[in-house]
Amino acid sequence: MTDKEIEELQMKEIEIKTDLKDLAKECLSIVNTSTLKDKEILMFLNAGIEDMKRLGIDANKNIKNSLVQAGVIMFIKANFGMVDIKEKQLAQKTYEMICNNLSLSSEYQIEEVDNNA
Repeated sequence: MTDKEIEELQMKEIEIKTDLKDLAKECLSIVNTSTLKDKEILMFLNAGIEDMKRLGIDANKNIKNSLVQAGVIMFIKANFGMVDIKEKQLAQKTYEMICNNLSLSSEYQIEEVDNNA
């Protein structure tokens, strides 16, 4: 992979995460022009993607998929700010249910590389 291809992939990743950040703000009822909580939202966005990876779900490859996006948004809602505990618990349960369903489908699983080949 050339440096230019790597740079293009990084730019696409930034664009996708910006779109997800905007979606997360909308789902959290935060005005899109507000930037006060952007770092916290991005932290939880990245943490949600990493948590899905930990569970064997290839979130980066499928980041444009609405199920993966819904999972990341539910992760953010379960961890963000000081909101009603019942809402956080519901978001956590929803996140876990989405991840359980995604992990059952080979389409979303991280492909293991055979090192013996």
